[in-house]
Amino acid sequence: LGALGLAAVVASGHASGIAGVSLATLGVGEGSSGAYDTAEAVRRNAAAQATLAKQTALNAKAAAEAADATYAAAQADAEKLDRLAAQAMRSYELASVDDRDAADAATIGTQQTEDDALEEDAELSALTATYTAAREEYQASTDALVTLTKAKADATAATQKAEKTYAEASKKADASKAAADVAHVSAAKANQEAQKAKEVGEEKPEQAIARAKAVADASSAAKAAEIAAGKDKRVAADALAAVESAKLLEKTATETLAIENARNAELAAASTEAEARMIDQSDVAAKAKTAAADLTQTSVSAYFSASVTKAEMKDKADKAVEAARKARDIAAIRMEESKAAQSKARAASDASDVADAELTLAERTVDVEEKKELAVKNAEDAAAEAKAEAAEEEEPEAKAKTQKA
Repeated sequence: LGALGLAAVVASGHASGIAGVSLATLGVGEGSSGAYDTAEAVRRNAAAQATLAKQTALNAKAAAEAADATYAAAQADAEKLDRLAAQAMRSYELASVDDRDAADAATIGTQQTEDDALEEDAELSALTATYTAAREEYQASTDALVTLTKAKADATAATQKAEKTYAEASKKADASKAAADVAHVSAAKANQEAQKAKEVGEEKPEQAIARAKAVADASSAAKAAEIAAGKDKRVAADALAAVESAKLLEKTATETLAIENARNAELAAASTEAEARMIDQSDVAAKAKTAAADLTQTSVSAYFSASVTKAEMKDKADKAVEAARKARDIAAIRMEESKAAQSKARAASDASDVADAELTLAERTVDVEEKKELAVKNAEDAAAEAKAEAAEEEEPEAKAKTQKA
């Protein structure tokens, strides 16, 4: 194992030392009392070197990641500036178009704007006529609502009056019917009693005639009551028909009022919309007239302003293109720096792996030396035990020789 430790150091080219102790000392004095201490010192040194190598690797990895992030940021900045440069060029192209259009507007003059103002004014006239007609129709509907509301109220009052009349006629008809029924019962009873009277057949003719006349009078009274009840029933029926007619008129008045209310709401909305459109168009027409009047004065100023803007956009585009070029150069440099940092990180990681391997070798060497010390101790204990046993066997022999002497 000591030879393997030396071979690992030579093969890796990595030297580690604390107070002159290194893996190269492994194998020296194997089995001696100082071999374990030497192996433990080498292990501690290897552990320290492994920790240092691991931290170095982590630092290198962090540096590589930082370099990569810096490169990514530089690349993103370059791409952003490329887009800004492209946008600046498009802005310059648009400014060139605006400059050409402004020149055309200044050359052609205000004819088109004046024509537009006339069209807007004509549209305003049409919308004004539409609004006036809508407002008049809405007003007529509003006036009609007053009349229809009164008609509906009159119809409701007529219905209530007819219902009251019907209630009174119905009550009277019921009373007449009850009276007629009583009269008929009384007449029938009087007829039966007259026929069954004991005097019948024995009384004088004038008495018989008087009896018959009383029965006839009762029958006539019952018939008269029946006729009166029939008349009252017809009056009640006519009153009921009047109620139904009044209700029909009230229903018609109510529905007509509801229809006109709905129509009035629609006409109100239409009138409001027409008025809003007229007001809006009035604003549009006024602005169009103002624009036509102002165009001659402003067209030259607009052309001058467009020319200035075009020059400014050209300057901004040139600067943006130059900034994008510089950003691409910086991104290329950051990419090379990132590659170098990645290489350093890989090298540091490899060095950390070698240090871990050396630490593993040193730890195994310590284990071996511990086992060696234990073996030596066990051998010494066995020798001492054998020596003690031999002494115990020799003691009786020595006593026997002494006794003989």
